[in-house]
Amino acid sequence: MKILGYLNRICRYFIEHVYDIIGYLLILGYINCLNFYCFKAQIVYEYLIVINGFNYKKQLSMKKFVRLIPVLYLCILSCTTNSNERDEKLINLPITYIEGFGSFPANYAAAVAEYTLDDPGGEAWVKTYKTVSGIPKLWKNVKKCMVQTDIRQFVYQNFNEGNIDTSSYISLQKNWEWKPDEKRLSRLPIRCYIYLIHGTDQLGKLSLMIDTNNNLDFTDEKPFYPEIASPNDTLRYYKKSYEIEYDKIRDGRVVTSHIPMVIKYLPHQPKKYQIAYAFPRYASSVIKIGDEEKTIALNIGFTDPSGYDVSEITPMDSLRKDRGFIFNNGIQIGEFLDLKINGSKKRFRNLGYDEYHGVLRLKGETVDNVYSTQIGYKIKPFTAKDFSDGRAVSLQDYKGKYLFIDFWATWCQPCVEELPELTKLYGNVNKDSIGFVGIVGGDSKQRLTKFLQKHPIAWPQIYSDSINKLIETYNIGGYPSNFLVSSDGTILDKNIRGSKLQAKLSKLGLLKE
Repeated sequence: MKILGYLNRICRYFIEHVYDIIGYLLILGYINCLNFYCFKAQIVYEYLIVINGFNYKKQLSMKKFVRLIPVLYLCILSCTTNSNERDEKLINLPITYIEGFGSFPANYAAAVAEYTLDDPGGEAWVKTYKTVSGIPKLWKNVKKCMVQTDIRQFVYQNFNEGNIDTSSYISLQKNWEWKPDEKRLSRLPIRCYIYLIHGTDQLGKLSLMIDTNNNLDFTDEKPFYPEIASPNDTLRYYKKSYEIEYDKIRDGRVVTSHIPMVIKYLPHQPKKYQIAYAFPRYASSVIKIGDEEKTIALNIGFTDPSGYDVSEITPMDSLRKDRGFIFNNGIQIGEFLDLKINGSKKRFRNLGYDEYHGVLRLKGETVDNVYSTQIGYKIKPFTAKDFSDGRAVSLQDYKGKYLFIDFWATWCQPCVEELPELTKLYGNVNKDSIGFVGIVGGDSKQRLTKFLQKHPIAWPQIYSDSINKLIETYNIGGYPSNFLVSSDGTILDKNIRGSKLQAKLSKLGLLKE
């Protein structure tokens, strides 16, 4: 009898509180579905407050109760199914660092001396510099150089310290198209920079020192003579690297990290840019699907280890070091990685390297019917207006033809320098088989108008603006850039110019006989 009494109480409690129970289950189900684990406790608490405002001790008829059961079941079932689908598509892969450039382009930057108030724009930076000690007394013509390991964190912390004014801070955000995520940044200053000094030693030679332990004191560092780079090898091949200590934000905490640094002297460059540096480190990551594993190489960037500006990936087996193969067409953020796994093709979108969590982010995609800016993929159609006469210009206009799309800007010197050669090539192509289109980005309409008045261009020019967003659509990160598109809309080649472009068009039979 006692057992029956307990069961009776449980049933009565369930009926009286069925709204509450269903509410709890739905909330928890949807929270799990959306992966909002960190908000779960808060939302349940808010729900309790809401229901306490009602008289929830009402008798529920069996008819209403029966109706609610399938609703609850379907909601939780559908939510669980969607959760599983999402979990299969979004992938966070841990990475392993590897010293060297791999087969990625060995990009480097100049270690420029600290700006002064006399330098253009120097007033924005002079307050951010640190005082260093231990500079050798016998050195002459000493220059201090600060190299940032995370320029955005550096700017953010110096703005909060009052070293960078509001106007400069807003201007940098606009130029970088950067909206600071304060959850991933530290207001308190961290060592997101490295100091090095160079000067002429007592023997009259160029000598350098790096503050490897990042304590702003060079008395515990050793001077060295830099390797000399030729115009051809730059920094790819080096004899010695130096382990650098710096700070970064990882999962909300400041952590100390280390990275190799290479310094070389470039005598063929202007004096201001003769000291070059790079952080020769890329990464690998393993994706496992079923019983098969594939290794992915990741270029985080060799001049800024934060990974903000570069998150280029490629299957590791395409990096053929033994053949001296240099990989120039990596898979950029937003582009697709195709892998053959268990006999079938799997496609993933590169979402980029997440320095905050230290992972490579990928998203599973369907194999068919996608546009991309990669070679071998269909180019996304566009419709815009010719800048000169306002007539409509679209990809559809060139259906059945090849199309050369040139992305450029009037302030880009290499862009302007190659225009005469492009003009000559355009005069030699068969216009019935190929068209040319120019897309101008990062420029002003006034400058473009003046330029075209002085230097007329025979093929249509489109101005990329906030409406058509062509530069953003085609993921253009620098100028000049170009696509050679086949007659069916497939990208045949990218960033091909000069004699190589002419040879390609000749091979395709697009030049006049």
